[in-house]
Amino acid sequence: MVRNIIFDWSGTLVDDLAAVWTSTNFTIEKSGFPAITLEQFRADFSLPYDLFYERVTPGVSMDLLEKWYMESYRIEQKKIKPLHYAYEFFDYCKAHKLKTLLLSTIHPDHYKVQSELIRLDFDIEYVRVMDKRRKILDILRENQLSAEETIFIGDMQHDVETAKLGGIGSCAVLTGYNKREQLEEVMPDFIAKNLEHLKNVLDRNSLSWPPCVC
Repeated sequence: MVRNIIFDWSGTLVDDLAAVWTSTNFTIEKSGFPAITLEQFRADFSLPYDLFYERVTPGVSMDLLEKWYMESYRIEQKKIKPLHYAYEFFDYCKAHKLKTLLLSTIHPDHYKVQSELIRLDFDIEYVRVMDKRRKILDILRENQLSAEETIFIGDMQHDVETAKLGGIGSCAVLTGYNKREQLEEVMPDFIAKNLEHLKNVLDRNSLSWPPCVC
């Protein structure tokens, strides 16, 4: 039975794809390389993101890339909004007394701005985690979370890989960066169209995991 839910932020709870793509292209062009289409970005972007930049902006330092990215993103992030059903799903978690945790790569400065506009009352927050796969076991241990009672909800292959390394349940959502075919490659326990879809499935299964969808 699910008692703990770990959430990704970008693409799972907030709609920031356009903002991140725009700021990424600003960074790429500042580096002297051609911009990429949204389709290319969704196909190629991966976490940890330093590996992505090594591919698209070879030879440019991460310090410089982050400086340029933040120059653009400070403006772009003002356009970010919560994804449909984010608040409703969070209310569902609270109503069922589920422990909620955030695990995200988001920069603390960006999270401070966004979380003041998109208010979700997590029990515990972990931000600026560059490789979630290396942190998940520590999180489970620090918070005394049973792997059998915990799931991770995210929109990228990296999130599913993180869940598998932690021995916890994995749910991929189709509201963010990776497309269904990319997520299917890493075989999550369940793929939800959105958080409303997931809420309905959890409800029908009385919070058991993995859910039966037959």
